Amino acid sequence: MNNESHTTTGSPAKDRSGRGVFLGLLRRVFPKVVALTYTGGTVVHIVRLIFRFDLKYMPFEVDWVIVTLGPIGVTGLVVFSKHLHYRARWEHVTHWLIIVHLFISVVLHAWILAVHSHQALSIFPYSYSYFATAYFAFFAWRSWTIRFKPKCA
Repeated sequence: MNNESHTTTGSPAKDRSGRGVFLGLLRRVFPKVVALTYTGGTVVHIVRLIFRFDLKYMPFEVDWVIVTLGPIGVTGLVVFSKHLHYRARWEHVTHWLIIVHLFISVVLHAWILAVHSHQALSIFPYSYSYFATAYFAFFAWRSWTIRFKPKCA
């Protein structure tokens, strides 16, 4: 039996234990999950601005998407934060802002699903969507352009 295939040390790409496979998959998907979540959020806020809809009429499927994808994104952002290439200090700060925002969003949308009401979103006036569109688009751009540090041999 080859003991190397059962090791839990080394890089996720070479480690084929359950932990290594999971980390390898997480490494590949989390940037896309975060980017899709924020791209979708940008679209939702643009639609809200165009059609002036009240958030209490938002379909609960939106909440399910955030509650499902958000934890994957937050976990990847935290686990791989030291493996990412930051172009400047502002990008490091932005990275942690995304983590905090996405985590709070998951908790908020889980609460919405638990009580089956969008009443919690009533604190965000229509004008908030102008600001939200800007930072969601910025967070989406940052997530689509995440780069990892080169792997050491």
